[in-house]
Amino acid sequence: MPFNYSMNDHEGLVTLLMSGKLVDKAEAVDIGAEVEERMSQGHNQFIIDLSKLEYMNSTGLNIILNLMNKCRDKGGEAVVTGATVRIKSLFSVTKLDSVFTLKDSREEAIQHLQEISQ
Repeated sequence: MPFNYSMNDHEGLVTLLMSGKLVDKAEAVDIGAEVEERMSQGHNQFIIDLSKLEYMNSTGLNIILNLMNKCRDKGGEAVVTGATVRIKSLFSVTKLDSVFTLKDSREEAIQHLQEISQ
């Protein structure tokens, strides 16, 4: 399945839903511009939903890392949710599981973002 994504706002949180296989930076080039646009509108809390992402390599990690850094630079946070066992192991092997907040469900991600915003 080719890579695809959608981004939507709900109650001050932006959800980035990725699906398919992310292996080429060219496939996700629009994500950065769309994130910048959302941030210019005042959004700095993102949920990165990987529940429909079948596979990613270091390209995907780099995209997610850049998004997290942009959020933190603006005083916000990005939480990864729904990662498969295979993708979680990629975070673990690269030691990025100590950098990212990983949650199993969207609800847990929302709760975490609400807690750190208080």
